[in-house]
Order: sequence, then structure tokens, then C-alpha cells
Amino acid sequence: MKRLIARGSLLLAAAALATSGLSIAPAGAVTQPGKCTKLSTKTSGSTVIFTVSKCTPLAATGGSGKGPAKAGQTSGTLTAKITWANKKGTTSAKVKLSPQTSRGKCPAGSSRIKVTGSVLGGTGAAGRVFKKGQPVTGSVCTNAATGATSLEPGTALKF
Repeated sequence: MKRLIARGSLLLAAAALATSGLSIAPAGAVTQPGKCTKLSTKTSGSTVIFTVSKCTPLAATGGSGKGPAKAGQTSGTLTAKITWANKKGTTSAKVKLSPQTSRGKCPAGSSRIKVTGSVLGGTGAAGRVFKKGQPVTGSVCTNAATGATSLEPGTALKF
């Protein structure tokens, strides 16, 4: 059960890192030029491999990306790195995982984790779009009983 929760937190962090979010912001606000609207994970020993998909902009993400994370962390701070599809480069981010008291729109039996942080840097096309200091935000649902991890319905991982 602990491993499943860890998988979710790792995925959240990775997804937050890897996900880019398009958004329209008020004047003076920091924009988030990318987003990913789908998140999935697979556990292999003490490592979780997260995959983000349905990502934009395609020129910087190739539409999807993946990366490793350490299983078992559902709160606190971690550094995540995503490698984008089609050799679009990488994005690294430092994110904070904050368990929420309500499950929001997460399915029954799931917990919701808020993801916040900032981009540390990157390479390739992704590195030219996702700049150091840009905010990273997201909301992830994790189910300790089933191991299911996903984005909270109606949300995206953005950065």
C-alpha cells in the first residue's frame, strides 16, 4: 500500500515537471506555456516511471514525455526530470507535493496531491520554451489500494 502511494507521489512530481500548461493569464502574471492532460505510471522496484501525454506545445514536447521518480514520496520536495518524445529535449523542475484534506474531483478511495514548484532548466526545444523559474502546477489523484494514479479530472499539469 505504501508503495502505491509512493508511486502516485512520484508520478505527481514527475508529471508536474514534465507537464507543460498553456494558459491565458492577466497582464503581469507569469505564464505557463505548456500542459499535459494525461498521466500514467509504472512501478519497477523502488522506481516509478511516469508518462505524461496529450502535451502541448508539440514543438517543445513531441506530445508526450517520461521520466523516473523514487517511489514512496507523497509529500515534501523533490527534483524531477522529463525526457520529451521525438528528441525534443528535457525539462527539470523542483516540485513540492502537498497532500490535500479533500479529494476534490478525485474518484472515491483516492487521495489528492497538489503539485507546485518551478522549472530548473532544460535542453533542446523544450529548454527554449520552458524557462528557468517558470511555475509548475498540477493536481494528482492516487489510489493506495489499486495503485491508480492520474490527473485530477478536469485539470492539467502545467509549466
